Amino acid sequence: MLDNYFKYKQHKTDFKTEVVAGCSTFLTMAYIMFLNPVILSDGGFDFGGVFTATACASALACFIAAFYAKTWPVGLAPGMGINAFIAYGVCLGMKYTPEEALGAVLVAGVVFLIVSLTPIRAWLINSIPKSLKLGIGAGIGLFLAIIGFEIMGLTTDNPVTLVQLGDLSNPLTLLGAGAFISMIVMEKKGIKGNIIIGIIAFSIIAWITGYGKFNGVVGEVPSMSYLFK
Repeated sequence: MLDNYFKYKQHKTDFKTEVVAGCSTFLTMAYIMFLNPVILSDGGFDFGGVFTATACASALACFIAAFYAKTWPVGLAPGMGINAFIAYGVCLGMKYTPEEALGAVLVAGVVFLIVSLTPIRAWLINSIPKSLKLGIGAGIGLFLAIIGFEIMGLTTDNPVTLVQLGDLSNPLTLLGAGAFISMIVMEKKGIKGNIIIGIIAFSIIAWITGYGKFNGVVGEVPSMSYLFK
């Protein structure tokens, strides 16, 4: 039944391969569940509510892609670019409340849904030059990198040069830098799930050394009620 629905033979794959691929994709994307609430909480959002919402939204989007689209093997989750814009640009920069920002996100979602269900989507995609598409991806990556460096203390503000090197004697900064370097090394060696492995490994190191707080492996699911106020 699964073969008929997902057309394994047509795509030259099987159930076992898809399970392994799904687990690998999850390990590659799982960091989003942690990073998204970290970024949005800086803008005033509730960490627990955003964490639960991120997990539920990612699961729902992946299920729709798997059971409805069935055309392209991709995992779907909140993008690591718009969240930083909402937190640092809209909430902290423009001084809007998280509720107002969520209202704007809802309107944007409706617009994207309409665009996706009409020929406008293909027209927009084909209208963007390839160089601009590549530039947007690289720009978002650099934007997130500088935010990460700022959070871990690797860089700090400077009134003249805007950015300067942070305090490298800070143990938390060294832990963050170590995690970042380890992820790059694992990526270079082709290790799957390098991001989540780095996060878990250095989180354990932080807990052992007393620089992190461990609240247990299993706990109550954070409430999303904050997001619906």
